[in-house]
Amino acid sequence: MRNKHAGAAFDDFLKEEGIEAEVAARAAKKTFAHQLEARMKRTHQKKIHLRTALGSPTTTERLFNDHTGISLETMAKAASLVGCELRVSLVALAPRARRKYR
Repeated sequence: MRNKHAGAAFDDFLKEEGIEAEVAARAAKKTFAHQLEARMKRTHQKKIHLRTALGSPTTTERLFNDHTGISLETMAKAASLVGCELRVSLVALAPRARRKYR
């Protein structure tokens, strides 16, 4: 049996499966969590500091897990607590990669 995706671009596969936006959101969230953890290590801060400032253990854990439903306000507050600011920007896709999210 031949793989129908053989030779196809990964982006095409994500689009066909209807998960392109979800995968992009998860990747951005993982990047944020990684950067937050790295900054916490550099500044010798522990999660308890975030937990106290954010007022919720659940919210704190959502910053570091795969949950993408966390608000920009919470992410900005967490960034501020480690001496950073949250920036959100649109980046134009290459002409071949332009797609509409569903």
